[in-house]
Amino acid sequence: MTSLFQNSYYVLNNINAILYGIELVVYFMIVRHIMRNRQRTRADKLLIAFSTVPLVLNTIYWTTQTYFGEQMWIVHADYPGGMDAYLAANVAVWYQTWGTAAITVSNLMADALMMYRVYVIWDNTSVVVVSAVIWLGSLGSGIGLLIESSRPNGNYYAGTATKFVTAWNALVLSFNVITTSLICGRILYIGRQVSVSREGTQAYAGVVAIIVESALPFTLGSMAYVIAYSIGSDLAIAFSCYAMFTLIALRVLERRAWRKESTSAFLTTINFSDRTAAITTRGGSSNADYELEKRKDAGSSMNVSTLQAENAADYAV
Repeated sequence: MTSLFQNSYYVLNNINAILYGIELVVYFMIVRHIMRNRQRTRADKLLIAFSTVPLVLNTIYWTTQTYFGEQMWIVHADYPGGMDAYLAANVAVWYQTWGTAAITVSNLMADALMMYRVYVIWDNTSVVVVSAVIWLGSLGSGIGLLIESSRPNGNYYAGTATKFVTAWNALVLSFNVITTSLICGRILYIGRQVSVSREGTQAYAGVVAIIVESALPFTLGSMAYVIAYSIGSDLAIAFSCYAMFTLIALRVLERRAWRKESTSAFLTTINFSDRTAAITTRGGSSNADYELEKRKDAGSSMNVSTLQAENAADYAV
């Protein structure tokens, strides 16, 4: 490993510390919201459990990574061969494997949540078939990398484990690109049809909704990590931040996130608006023809387009 890897590892620990602090704040906001809400549903209880488990897993991951950095840079600073030799000799230590397992399970849970959000926003099970297959593939590659990296003298960054890591990264990136594209595309489509400017739709189809619901920052980070990893850059580890999806849970609890009822309501509105526009257009043409005939009888000279413009002005008023 080069000094770039050591610096990237240090930067990663600091970025994860910031993300962990944000996650703690959001988590306690979720708990406070649950405690104040006397009409808690079953879904709300599941959300608090889903938020708690990833928090525990991310705590394990962040503390083990930070502790390993302390051992490598401070406690064993005089290790024979330096920091790189200590990393190579202790990369498969039990708590490192524990942290890797924790973040793997956390990412799988986050991806499962994203897959469910795609189903909710599209209200169609067939849309998530491809995502489900990729998720199963990432589950298998995750198990493989844990087995290989936890063996005696195993190494997450070298040997057979890297093949599973490559498969894991490719599958996770593919999964997130697909789910993010599906969510962003659906929200943008409905937002344009319903008009985001209308009161009550901004929370569902605005910029914040697109970013949070689709987990866009995590997808972009995953893309940067895979690109750096594929070219063999030691900078890749700086982009391997853990996923934080508690913001989605908070939006759901605040009733600002997409639900199946929201999708059905918006689609009903779109269909109704389309039918109304069609009826209005046909009605406008019929009325214009009728008025034209009347004005011709009265000796007035006017064409159909002029009358339609007058009718439109009357509807606007």
